[in-house]
Amino acid sequence: METRSYLIGFFLSRASLAMKQHVNRLLKESGMSDVSMGFIGVLLALYRADGQTISELGEAVSLEKSTMTGLIDRMVRAGLVNREADPADRRVLRVWLTERGRQVQLGVAKVLSQSHQELTAGVADKEVERVERILARIIENSVK
Repeated sequence: METRSYLIGFFLSRASLAMKQHVNRLLKESGMSDVSMGFIGVLLALYRADGQTISELGEAVSLEKSTMTGLIDRMVRAGLVNREADPADRRVLRVWLTERGRQVQLGVAKVLSQSHQELTAGVADKEVERVERILARIIENSVK
């Protein structure tokens, strides 16, 4: 096996883990130990439009409904969101931010900004943009 063909996967995996650990540490240091990197995509989607269905949220964060159910369960236990039946169709569950979920919005934004600055220190903006485009292409290629 050619080593080069393995390296991109290794670096992607390592970078993802490093970013997750970095953001989780910053969240904890900022007094948001009830928030984790895994929750952030859902929180950001709910900040844009509260009261989405689990399927809508799954589409927004590119996760399967079965994965979303466990994630939302953990967010409910953390006190960040509530699940409520849709009054128009009781079979449909909608996810709503709690007061705590709304309270952490500014803190989450600050942590994401700080993390971006620290993780891209010494990397030119154009290089960061290029990496973002390349990663987007890799993701696109993976779902073809």
